[in-house]
Amino acid sequence: MLKNIFLEVKNKFETAIGVLRKEKITIAPEDPAAVTQYTNVMKTVREKAGLLSESEWIKYTIQSQTQNIPDARTYLLTLKEIRIKRGLPDDLGAEAMMMDALEKVEKELKKPLLRSDKKGMALLTVKFSKCGGSNRDGTAF
Repeated sequence: MLKNIFLEVKNKFETAIGVLRKEKITIAPEDPAAVTQYTNVMKTVREKAGLLSESEWIKYTIQSQTQNIPDARTYLLTLKEIRIKRGLPDDLGAEAMMMDALEKVEKELKKPLLRSDKKGMALLTVKFSKCGGSNRDGTAF
């Protein structure tokens, strides 16, 4: 099993190196064309080698670590842990706003909010919207 994992990593590495050997990369952050070309090369490397981008890794991590969490509070705390481990800042203070909204909803419900509670989650989504936070599709999470 360990040998298979090693071979998979080795193959991905060799594929990535193969793409990078063929492509010319210009490192010039001030040149939009060079930045676009670098982005395209790295996208090709990830696609051919079967590697995830940073945002894809974050999405995968969130999905895998939160799939069995029943309550909204633990979900938000887990998101905070993931953010901290990834070194992502919360410059806008979104976590505090979301926790405040959650506390208001739980106070109204007089019980912890479960993610399966459609009415409670809809109420939380409304509270998030008032403080400027919800997913692109309008759902809280």
